[in-house]
Amino acid sequence: MSPSDLPVIAILGDVNHGKSSVVATLAEDDSVGIGAFPTTTQCQRFRVRDLVEFVDTPGFQNAREALRELKDAGTASNPLSVFRDFVARHKDDRFFVHECRLLEPVLAGASLLYVVDVAQPLEPRHEAETEILRLTGAPRIALLNQTGEPRYRAEWEARLRQNFSAVLDFDAHRADFSNRLALLEALATVDLPGKSKLRAAVAILQRDRDDKLDTTARIIIDLLSDLLTCKHVEALRDPMRVAAQRREIEERFREKLVAREIEAHREIIRAFAHQRVAVRDEGPREWLSDGLFVERTWSLLGLSGWRLLAAGAGGGALVGAKIDLLFGGATWGLGAALGGAVGGGAALAGSRTAPGFKVNVPFFSRAIVGTELVAGPITHDNFPWIVLDRALGIFVSVSRRAHARQDRETLDAATLAARLQATKAASDQAPDDLRKALAKAFRDMRKNRFNDDRRDATVNALRDWLRQISQ
Repeated sequence: MSPSDLPVIAILGDVNHGKSSVVATLAEDDSVGIGAFPTTTQCQRFRVRDLVEFVDTPGFQNAREALRELKDAGTASNPLSVFRDFVARHKDDRFFVHECRLLEPVLAGASLLYVVDVAQPLEPRHEAETEILRLTGAPRIALLNQTGEPRYRAEWEARLRQNFSAVLDFDAHRADFSNRLALLEALATVDLPGKSKLRAAVAILQRDRDDKLDTTARIIIDLLSDLLTCKHVEALRDPMRVAAQRREIEERFREKLVAREIEAHREIIRAFAHQRVAVRDEGPREWLSDGLFVERTWSLLGLSGWRLLAAGAGGGALVGAKIDLLFGGATWGLGAALGGAVGGGAALAGSRTAPGFKVNVPFFSRAIVGTELVAGPITHDNFPWIVLDRALGIFVSVSRRAHARQDRETLDAATLAARLQATKAASDQAPDDLRKALAKAFRDMRKNRFNDDRRDATVNALRDWLRQISQ
């Protein structure tokens, strides 16, 4: 779609009623200036790819006085000519500078979104604003925003229904992807000339969302594969300092795992175009304040109880099945049963305790310079599920976070666990078939049998679940 063919949507309203917040959320652009004082004095355009353009306009300045000169548009054969004459007369008039600027996209044929804060009272100047927009004849919808108790909602709604095709609730700080699409769909129903373009934009935005989910699923599966096979190897430097070098290797191994997780979390944040949130590896941690190997993390995240038992039992049953096969079935399946019990028991033992880091030193009568010291991989059964929960916490937070939000959010392990449970996004709440597929994938990763076909199948299964939990 060429720039001249883009649907243009102008966001209008009084000063500090939330126009810029609406623009930031609709355009998925947290670079939009938002503040307690008026931040928009010129029209600012924000394009969503080559699909739709949003225009953040200055707030009305002197609407009641402007209406006195614009009321003739109600009887004019060409209403917009009255508005053009008004802009021509007052283009250098400081008294109407905001009105002239906000009318620019209106005169260019934009659809209109009029934003009101129902926590603020309806005043005569607002009635003038709504009448001015009615006189334009442009496709228009009113949005009910709220920054506090919506005590004036009834008055606003009664007035707005007289002058707008639709009146919708839209909380710019809580709106998710489905809310944004619903608003564009609503505009398509009142903007008949732009209907096909808006609906085409909605379809492409939906596909773009699916691409983000696919990207996130691949980031998470690649992270898990990397962490489950990660090792750190160093040659022994001094036979007299084996214990000291072992501690150094353990720390470097831990740092390697943490750095890889941080990298993946940053990739998820970038996939959803958030610039005001970050995951740092130095100083105070944002998003996840409790680290990967903190006891609180291990006590609250990952699989618990019989679910971890079942995941571990799957691997043990495979070993038991091989015993049955070795004896030609003479064990009557007891090998698989015994293997499952052993595997499940091993999984459950210590499942809520962070693993220690063990450096393996090949056995020699005495240590030799150059001997390989190896840390990893981590074999703890709950490790991949805890890594998964932390990645899911990042995903749920950014995929549902409106770009109008300016706050810095930090989640400790307890808050993260509560958010995962509230959004039904914890690994404990995953569908049984997905949990089984992931458990098998983790076993394959650890045995270096996780080929491209298995990876694609696992990514697809995880992506489908991400779609459910991001709604």
